[in-house]
Amino acid sequence: MTTAFDIPSLAAAQLPPERWSERVFSRFGTALDSTVLRAMQLVVDRALIPDPEHMMALRDSAHTLLDPELQRHPERFFRFLEEPVTPLRTSSRLQRDWVGGVAVRRMFTTAYRPYTAQGESAAGEPSLRHPILVEHWMHSPGPPRGTVLTLHGFTMGRPRFDAFALFASEWFRRGLDVALMTLPHHGERKPPEARFSGECFAVPHVARLGEAVREAIYEIRVVTRWLSEHSAAPVGVLGLSLGGYLTALLAGLCDDPDFVVPMVPPACFGDLAWRFFTQTRHYRRGGAPALSRDELRAAFRIHSPLAHPLRVPKRQVLIVAGRGDRIVPPEHPAALWQHWGQPDIHWFSGSHLAPFGRRRIVDAIVRHLETLDIL
Repeated sequence: MTTAFDIPSLAAAQLPPERWSERVFSRFGTALDSTVLRAMQLVVDRALIPDPEHMMALRDSAHTLLDPELQRHPERFFRFLEEPVTPLRTSSRLQRDWVGGVAVRRMFTTAYRPYTAQGESAAGEPSLRHPILVEHWMHSPGPPRGTVLTLHGFTMGRPRFDAFALFASEWFRRGLDVALMTLPHHGERKPPEARFSGECFAVPHVARLGEAVREAIYEIRVVTRWLSEHSAAPVGVLGLSLGGYLTALLAGLCDDPDFVVPMVPPACFGDLAWRFFTQTRHYRRGGAPALSRDELRAAFRIHSPLAHPLRVPKRQVLIVAGRGDRIVPPEHPAALWQHWGQPDIHWFSGSHLAPFGRRRIVDAIVRHLETLDIL
């Protein structure tokens, strides 16, 4: 099961010099990430490694996405972007108000159709999906300088906690409205059978994970279009980790976001999946993988940002990456930076789970938005 359209191996990142006084933060962050990775590998061993009788089904799940024509034209996986993407219904409810604004809970019901080998299902009416959830912080009175749609990371999805990780208060204080979106299978959208937020998004099944990414892009498109239609100000996207991956992918599929800021973004899920697998007890004890490293990279290729050219103007892009990141190693954002023609990038001291340079991250994003005349 191979393909001529695989993503090249990710080269080691060449990072700019770091002040000696900050190296300790990156080293501490690396140690913290490594500790958590070991715990995550235990979870993978116990909960996500399929039983031997399910290994063949996992392998078979990659067939649709390895179709040579789809590999040659990965944008066809997202063919819905060629049509107007609008919600069937919207509803809003005031959650709370404070000085300078209000928080509104929005729900968007869509008619999303899952992907099939022939493209989107052509027969019958689309089934209504669980509504998209967005906590929308709005300035009042007076218009905002812009709106930032924020996309959280894997296992997150609770706006109260996502707001801290995504610097929501900082953007609101500077005049931006903030839309905190809950991704599919996360937070309140977690299916009853899932043991934790996001489990059904990152299930070890190539087609289902690809479908989750596809649905997320559809929903992000619905929300960004709605925000643009209801505001005369710029609308951009800022995503963290999994949200950074989706932000980067969106930038290769659509040209209308006014700014995109992928933070600690993976560039190739196949690379991450293989790296996790090789650290499990199953692999160390000689257990065979359902898919080889090259097959994993090829199977996840169609939704990798590295398979799509940047469509957003390069000046509107800022990549944020951690020097000591071990969850999403630096070679991922570095590969994305190279693929996009070297747009602005900010390397912070610390790691995925310990971004010690939070103030500098905010300052870098603010400077970026100032160059775009948004702030």
